[in-house]
Amino acid sequence: MRTIRTCLAVLALVVLAACGSPGGAGGSPGPSSTTLPEAQLLALGKELAQCIRQNGIPTFPDPTIEQGQLTLPQNAMDQIETQYARDVLDQAQHACQSMMDRIPQSQIEGGSSDRQEPGPEDVDALRQWAACVREHGIPDWPDPKADGSFPLRGTPLESEGKSDRMQRAAQACQQYWSGGITAS
Repeated sequence: MRTIRTCLAVLALVVLAACGSPGGAGGSPGPSSTTLPEAQLLALGKELAQCIRQNGIPTFPDPTIEQGQLTLPQNAMDQIETQYARDVLDQAQHACQSMMDRIPQSQIEGGSSDRQEPGPEDVDALRQWAACVREHGIPDWPDPKADGSFPLRGTPLESEGKSDRMQRAAQACQQYWSGGITAS
């Protein structure tokens, strides 16, 4: 499973969430919950970007800092996801996991240390969210499976990510679900 919004937030969130599961691979601890000074945060972000480049994604850009958060150029992750295969992203995530774990999730654009990941207990709320998303411009969005994930792999919706229409639909439907979503 992979987190979608997720999957496509930015920097570590995107690579971490797009390619792995919350908390990282192999049961390693999740990203730190502390806040880093901007200079240290930027240094870690550039170190992570270099690791990602060395592990199969040579076009991965260096992050910048905006309002205390690591950010990537607009549409950078959309381009990376269309340019590289999922197994390449998985490889980079695995190789760079220890660096990702050192970056506070709250300091990654779109990140949140309290972001809720869905499970079976959330299926009713996720069904309402999915119905709302369909009403707000994404008519093909599926209902969640029994485990709380959405069957998106191998469909055109898998690459929807942070598209404008997905962002608008998610915002319009946040009263039903505002946590992360996972794809299967």
